[in-house]
Amino acid sequence: MVSDFSVLNVVENSNSLKPLIYKITGAWGNHEGSMLLWAEVLAAYGFLIAWFRARDAALKYSALSVLGLVQAGFLAFILLTSNPFLRVWPMPLDGDDLNPLLQDIGLALHPPTLYTGYVGFGVVFAFAVAGMLRNKIDADWARAVQPWILLPWSFLTLGIGAGAWWAYRELGWGGWWFWDPVENVSLLPWLSATALLHANMVLERRGQLARWVAALSILTFSLSLIGTFIVRSGLITSVHAFASDPTRGLFILGYILLTTGGALVIYGRSKFVPSPPAELLSRTGFILIGNLLLVTCAGTVLIAILYPVLLTLFGGEAISVGPHYFDATFLPLAAPLPILAALAPLMAWDHTGRRYLKEQLRALAPAAAVALLVCLALVSPPNAEALLGAAIGGFGLFGAARYLQRARQAKVNFLSPGGMRFLASFCAHTGVAVLVIGMTSSVLFRQMHEAPLVPDRPLHFGRYTLSLANAERRHVHNYISRRADFRVDEDGHYLTTLSPELRYYPVRATQTTEAAIYSTPWRDLYLVIGDADIGGSRIGVRMYVAPGQQLVWLGFLLGGLGGFLALAGAARRLKEAR
Repeated sequence: MVSDFSVLNVVENSNSLKPLIYKITGAWGNHEGSMLLWAEVLAAYGFLIAWFRARDAALKYSALSVLGLVQAGFLAFILLTSNPFLRVWPMPLDGDDLNPLLQDIGLALHPPTLYTGYVGFGVVFAFAVAGMLRNKIDADWARAVQPWILLPWSFLTLGIGAGAWWAYRELGWGGWWFWDPVENVSLLPWLSATALLHANMVLERRGQLARWVAALSILTFSLSLIGTFIVRSGLITSVHAFASDPTRGLFILGYILLTTGGALVIYGRSKFVPSPPAELLSRTGFILIGNLLLVTCAGTVLIAILYPVLLTLFGGEAISVGPHYFDATFLPLAAPLPILAALAPLMAWDHTGRRYLKEQLRALAPAAAVALLVCLALVSPPNAEALLGAAIGGFGLFGAARYLQRARQAKVNFLSPGGMRFLASFCAHTGVAVLVIGMTSSVLFRQMHEAPLVPDRPLHFGRYTLSLANAERRHVHNYISRRADFRVDEDGHYLTTLSPELRYYPVRATQTTEAAIYSTPWRDLYLVIGDADIGGSRIGVRMYVAPGQQLVWLGFLLGGLGGFLALAGAARRLKEAR
């Protein structure tokens, strides 16, 4: 904040002309600073554990001990390989500035929320190791740990959404950063943590799946560490893969082997209370099926990340894994999940008869049929992927609504801990369905128009007409802006004015594209300009029309809200128990 250029990290990632918000975010917009943020978040979690009273004090202090060992490993990594406090002499007059792509409000939100999720699974890992050392992974353990699963899961959900929102606004191509390896490593622990969250509910309610919950606790934190290793080791290249030092990668790899290997040894020696097998036609059975699908999805993503690296390592040709792989592997595995999310809350925990299940399917089928008919009416020619996405999304939405209706018929008090759990499940499962619909519509129905625009000559894109109203060049903070103002008419009537920019950062000698976006609940207009002299005779213009884009962000927000509602309910249950 004070632009102390005697610190090497400040020199490499800041500049005296940079706006204050980006001076602050520059603290974690680099490898050393992001690792320091990791250690600070872990320390904050340790403080919270120590501060809150616990019914099982021995479990709490054992978990704090394990968490202290986890923290010691990260502090050693920072001090030995990634010291953010190194000095430089002689002191430069100014800094090298932060990567321009990271100078965006999305990067002020994305890393802190993402790391609060990532690091929080270290708390779950610590409780799991402490419970296994005491041979006490049971319903009481699950009840005590549930808030520490919900808190990082909620933040990780919002963090992934913030990263997608940043990429959508900053990368200038009218979508979100999909299937990028670095974004995939944040998806890995989210998938396993979602499985853990639901399995822990079964352990708390039914006393089942104790061994599976312990395994998922180890797996989730291990995937967070693997993601850190992949990003920090230089194995893959991305806009936000900060480090390329193999020494750091080897240190983290050794740390992963030590923590995960040690936990697995304890897991193998621990004694778990045997529990009866889960009935397939029950809420427990459906949750277990969903768990297996989620873990398998995580496995397919992990293979996509590591396979190109291993192929190159053993002398093969350098390749990249693109959307076709995920369309063929990930989507078929993920497609049943919204259906399971719609049906599972409507079923009994121990056993549900086939007749009852058929009744629920018959009740939910009309919603899928209506969604199909709406999709057929809007899409021409019919698209099989669009029809499937609409059917799954409609099924999921109606299932969540039916679950809420049952709660209202039972006169559930939504302000009570149990009522908050109802609301949390409704919000999170609705968020999944909304996300499916939003992704389907914004990807499959997105239209792109590209053409050179000549001043004083309007450009027609379907229903829209673009006219250049103004163009200017100005110096702003640490960049030079070339901005064009476009009047946008829809069906001959004025709609809005969009002002995309080209920004040139002299210190970094880098140019970025800043999109102008007009958003409504139904669609986004997304406008960017090409690399041309705005004062010249032609300007390259590209416009996207993305229907349903706002549903994507709404889905992430509903998921995070559901997690926080469940967290509030779990906290109130613990308070009442005390």
